[in-house]
Amino acid sequence: MKTIFISEGDPTSINYELLASAFPLLQTLGKHHRIYLVRGSHNQTLPSLPNLTKPTDGPGFYSLTWKGTGKSKSFVLGKPSTSSGKMAYDSLLSAIGFQKEFGGDLITLPLSKEWVQKAGVKGFRGHTETLADAYKRPTFMMMAGETLNVIPLTTHVPLKDVVKELKKFDWKELSRAIQTSPYLNDPTIGYLGLNPHAGEGGKMGTEEITILKKGVSLLRKAKFSVEGPLSADSAFLPGAKPYDLYLACYHDQGLIPFKLLEGKKGVNITLGLDFTRVSPDHGTAFGIAGKRCADPSGLIACLERLVETKTKPV
Repeated sequence: MKTIFISEGDPTSINYELLASAFPLLQTLGKHHRIYLVRGSHNQTLPSLPNLTKPTDGPGFYSLTWKGTGKSKSFVLGKPSTSSGKMAYDSLLSAIGFQKEFGGDLITLPLSKEWVQKAGVKGFRGHTETLADAYKRPTFMMMAGETLNVIPLTTHVPLKDVVKELKKFDWKELSRAIQTSPYLNDPTIGYLGLNPHAGEGGKMGTEEITILKKGVSLLRKAKFSVEGPLSADSAFLPGAKPYDLYLACYHDQGLIPFKLLEGKKGVNITLGLDFTRVSPDHGTAFGIAGKRCADPSGLIACLERLVETKTKPV
């Protein structure tokens, strides 16, 4: 029996529509697992969902309102605010607290970095970075789909800072995270060059030679099969040599082709932790919140990842 905590994300987003659409599956899984929606005190709710003040021993799907929520808030779908941003961040921290105390896995539903920062949380960069701080260890974002797995070597940083971040990237910890992940089994790895045409042998940029080559050598020493640098503009084309895992130099270099090819079933998996954290690969979608057209495929894929009896062939 698994224990799964779900942080609610921004309560003015599509998240409660996703939960409502996936409610039958959550109830079915709750017959064999403990699933908790970690939420603040507000008006967005799910019908017939029992509310607890602390985790229980038995299976089920429950609402778990974290302590210290104060006066209940009234939110309007599609209308984010500093209050909803703060609620999302506090719910995330609470879910992490429950995980630390009771164990289990974690699903994080989308929140808005903009509104979390506007709520006064300085330096907030995202779930992956917050988890690294909370568990005091390097973490790595892996976008996992039905056929593609992509790790961006830098995550939520401005493009102008990518080279600086690559220079201090921890390749040894990445190697350890890949080796210990239950979702990777001795993968073949292709890494993308930073520059157009992968630098043209140094004629169009030298980062492939001065930064990436040195880092990749550590993966090869760990007995991984690694090829590259690959030209990013053709690495994902039909007919290109496939790899079990792609390493991208920056966020959009890897996530644009991933989302284009995998659609809404992609899952963000955090590597480097002693448990599994997953999240849908889409955002808050405030523009369609309340219109009852949100697609729960990403949340369903997250649940399937956590309760599967064998790992995905990646």
